[in-house]
Amino acid sequence: MTITKTHFIGYLGFIALGLTNTIIGPAIPHLIEEYGLSFSLVGALFFIQGAFYFTSVLSAGVASDFFGKKPFLLIGASLMAVGLISFILGKTELSLFISVACIGTGVGALDGGLNGLFIDISGDQKGIGLGLLHMCFGIGALSGPLIFTLSSSSLLNWRLAFFFTACLPILFFLLLFPVHLSKVENKETIRLSDVTLLLKNRIIIQFILLLFVYVGAEQVIAGWLPTYLINTRNVAHATGSLTLSLFFVGLTIGRLLTGLISEKVGYSQTLVILSLGSAVFFFLIFTVQSINPMILLFILLGFFLSGIYPTVMAQAGCIFPQYSGTVSGVLTAAGGFGGMLLPLGMGVVSDYVGLKVGLLVPLIATIIMFFLTILSFNYLKKGNKVESLN
Repeated sequence: MTITKTHFIGYLGFIALGLTNTIIGPAIPHLIEEYGLSFSLVGALFFIQGAFYFTSVLSAGVASDFFGKKPFLLIGASLMAVGLISFILGKTELSLFISVACIGTGVGALDGGLNGLFIDISGDQKGIGLGLLHMCFGIGALSGPLIFTLSSSSLLNWRLAFFFTACLPILFFLLLFPVHLSKVENKETIRLSDVTLLLKNRIIIQFILLLFVYVGAEQVIAGWLPTYLINTRNVAHATGSLTLSLFFVGLTIGRLLTGLISEKVGYSQTLVILSLGSAVFFFLIFTVQSINPMILLFILLGFFLSGIYPTVMAQAGCIFPQYSGTVSGVLTAAGGFGGMLLPLGMGVVSDYVGLKVGLLVPLIATIIMFFLTILSFNYLKKGNKVESLN
């Protein structure tokens, strides 16, 4: 696979996504202390971010097949930067919700657009292409808690982490603006009715549910892990942030390796193995009490969760190559819906029965994820033909 300037700009965009995705979680204990937020309100904060992400990624993904991907990538980067900067300046609860709404909208447009773009430019090596792209997400994600710790401990102002993060989408915008992105010409005309038919397709429905529970579980970890460890294991803020970074270290290494493995083993088989490992290690995390083995388990959990998202995208892109933006938008939106509801569910459950029991929300999600991969594996293994949209 030839790596071009467009690839490098896309990698920068996904580093920005990863950094943005993990910069809010470590800030939650500070927000609870400064604003007196309950767990349910924290969950609502993630819900608002996820709601705007969901709307943005679905509309941008579908529209990009009609109008091209570049406009939505530029808009996404702009809104991300605006949301991050307003997070620094805001002093009220309302300003927090407005900020995460902007961040969610920007992340959705950038996420859906870049997934669709890399499906287009990766040729026959979509697993490797998307694996490398999502590895960059992991690089950004593991950096987020470290930057936050540096800002809050060494620089004594946790809001500076949001300023450093805002610099990346601004740089992405400046680098992408002069680049010409050719709109992929398809032999088939994309119709609005095709979107409806895609949503009725059996394998797409399974992929939608799969990414719903996967992204939901990952967003619970990204948003709640530091707070969970601080409240249930009495660790220092720095330890909570470091554990989140180590989780994304496992995820980053995993995305580098599983992108290569999936091309040799097969997408369906890879998904079954990864989802089984995810469910097993999440169950062990739920049962272990000591912090040191728990940190190791989070690294292993990150490794097994790593390849699920890009592998699903690669497999769907192979099945429907002519609808890269639409498929990417629909599936990413499904993930956004899970990322909207599961962190909220974690907050509501935790308010009633505590954070320890609240961890059942993502645990159950990974178990459901495993059964969904079995269903899709069996369906495709039997040689069932995916229904044509024509």
